[in-house]
Amino acid sequence: MTSVSAEKEEYAARMNQLLDTYSKVLFCNLDNVRSCQMHAVRAALRGRADVLVGKKTMQKKIIALRAEADGATASDKALHKYLVQENRLVKNLGLVFTNEDVSTIEAVLREHRIQAPARVGTISPVDVTVPAGNTGLEPTMTSFFQVLNVQTKIAKGTVEITADKKVLSVGDKVDSSTAALLAKLKIRPFWYAAEVEFYFENGLLFTAEDLKVTNKAVDDMMAGAIGNVAAMSLATGLLTAASFPHAVMDGFKTLLGASVETDYVFDEYNGAKLRTDIKEGKVQAAATAAAPAAAAAAAPAAQAA
Repeated sequence: MTSVSAEKEEYAARMNQLLDTYSKVLFCNLDNVRSCQMHAVRAALRGRADVLVGKKTMQKKIIALRAEADGATASDKALHKYLVQENRLVKNLGLVFTNEDVSTIEAVLREHRIQAPARVGTISPVDVTVPAGNTGLEPTMTSFFQVLNVQTKIAKGTVEITADKKVLSVGDKVDSSTAALLAKLKIRPFWYAAEVEFYFENGLLFTAEDLKVTNKAVDDMMAGAIGNVAAMSLATGLLTAASFPHAVMDGFKTLLGASVETDYVFDEYNGAKLRTDIKEGKVQAAATAAAPAAAAAAAPAAQAA
């Protein structure tokens, strides 16, 4: 009895130490993940993250005690709200503690996935299709394929599947016949890894879908939004920070065009040389080439305004 209590105290001390050390916690589904995979994951994450597994009742108790303590932080209370009060800490979840970028840790988890056969009773995570082609099986196996409604013919003394056949859809439970068929065809259709279901960072809870929002995706969305603002500003004549560089560029090209058609010459932004080059036919798009420099020089003034 004493040893059990000591083990619990040691587990609680370790979990508390991890919660104090790391600012991010990934909650990963470990269904169908083998112990050898987890050993490999721990080794790959050494120095960057720590993995903790265990009974969820024990983990909930530790989180609840932290939230109820006098020195509880806002993060402790938020973790208690999301995991205990909203009952998200369930099933076979492993906890990965880290201070690194979450997407980097998820990439390591994906690297350690393994291929597995379709076992009876397993829920299929993907669609599984048996491809058309020669199976190498003896003609005596045709009745086996007929039971599963797989079209076959005998070719060169072996069974040949004449058309692709979908045998499993996402969410289907693998039955004995399907498992036997895939085993005979040496098809191992499933890949298993520790998959991030959600993660906690700086007092907020994020879903696995949020991991798909990369910095590049945010940059692209921002660039698109700024482009839309600039286009609307130019169309309406309402000057904004987004449209100001474009307005300067258009103004520069208009000014350079007027300089070419008249005797007016300006030296700013290489205007005199551009005018000469255009008139002599040396530059086809001088205005376009010089305008960005003028816009860049004028941008600080727009920001100050």
